[in-house]
Order: sequence, then C-alpha cells, then structure tokens
Amino acid sequence: MWGKHRKRQWIGFYCGAYLAAVLTIIGLSGLFMHFNEKGPMNAGHENILCDDCHQKAPGTIRQQLQARVGYLLKARKTDVVFGHLPVSNQDCLVCHERPNDPHPVYRFIEPRFAETRKKIQAQYCATCHQEHRGERITNDTQFCRHCHERLVLKNDPLDISHAQLIEDEKWPTCLGCHDYHGNHVYQIPRETTKMIPELEVIRYFKGFPTPYSKDKKHEPKKRR
Repeated sequence: MWGKHRKRQWIGFYCGAYLAAVLTIIGLSGLFMHFNEKGPMNAGHENILCDDCHQKAPGTIRQQLQARVGYLLKARKTDVVFGHLPVSNQDCLVCHERPNDPHPVYRFIEPRFAETRKKIQAQYCATCHQEHRGERITNDTQFCRHCHERLVLKNDPLDISHAQLIEDEKWPTCLGCHDYHGNHVYQIPRETTKMIPELEVIRYFKGFPTPYSKDKKHEPKKRR
C-alpha cells in the first residue's frame, strides 16, 4: 500500500515539475522571442517588434490552460487561443490601410469572387506578403490572371492591346505597367516598350528598391 502511495507522489511531483517548467518557459518567452523567429523580417519591416503583430491572447496563461483542458474534456464548447493571437489582415491594415487602394483585401470577400478565392486567396494579405521570408512580396508575377483573364477595354490605350497580351498569356506585363495597390506616384506607360521589365519587378518583390516611384500617396503608419 505504501509503495502505491509513494508512486502516486512521484507521479504528481514529476507532473507538477513538468507543468512548472512549461509555464516558466512560456513566461520567459518574451525574453528570447527573437530567437524563435521563423525567418528574417520582410523588406521594410526590419524595425518592427514581434509584439507589434503578435498580440497576446486574452486571459492569463493559467486561464488559457484551464480553458484548453476544459475544451479537451468537453466541459466547454469552444477552444481558446493559447499564447498569441494569429496575425490577421487587421494587423496589417493598422499600418497599411489606404483609401485609394484599387485592390483592398475586403473586396475579395464578396460573393462574386467565390471562384477566384478557390484559385488564389486574395482576401488575405499574407497570400502575397508572407512574413519572415526576408522579401517584400512572396507571390509570383502572374497572379493577375486569376481575376483579369476576361478583361476587355473599349478604348485600349496600349500599342499592343490588353486583349492580345491576355491571349498571349503575357501576365507579367501587368505589373510592368500597374502598381497593384496603386500607392506609388507613377505615370502608367502607354507603350509596351516602356513598361518595367519582369526582372526588375521580381527584384522589387525580393526587397530591392521600387522601379515604380520613390514617392508614395500614403506612407505606412507607425504603430508607436
């Protein structure tokens, strides 16, 4: 009988020690958060702190643990977020919301874009701007095809029509003329020979200086 009692004591001791260690590590995580980064910050985000985007979930660690255990034991119907909330569009828009954006992410939630969302999830900032990649844009140069493959212009200003470019699947040429978010002060060319080469657009994606214009209509807002 004494042996079983002693065994339960040791089990309780080890469980308590393990839980204390986990809570200590979580509590100190803010001190070495930078060591846990998935990768380098994207271009322009070098001075952003971790907690600028990774907001703490509601409740204390103890409350989150209790709620998580309650959910696993079917004592509550909903699960809880543990540690930090997932980064959302709203976290991006705190700094990057622009009233003149021709492609705001919320527009792609509309029912008419249901089929497009199956091809490319344009309703999320992170679809093209995945963080911790050390780049600026993490998509390719052909994503315009998902929405504009049936584009028709009555008075086409280009020397080679948009319809012809689409028929020839010259999708990288879209970004050779158009700044996707329309935020650069930039004169759109009317001749295809004057458009920005795809290689320069790719370099911009990777984090090199913009080929459109250094002047912006709206500078990113600062969190602090």
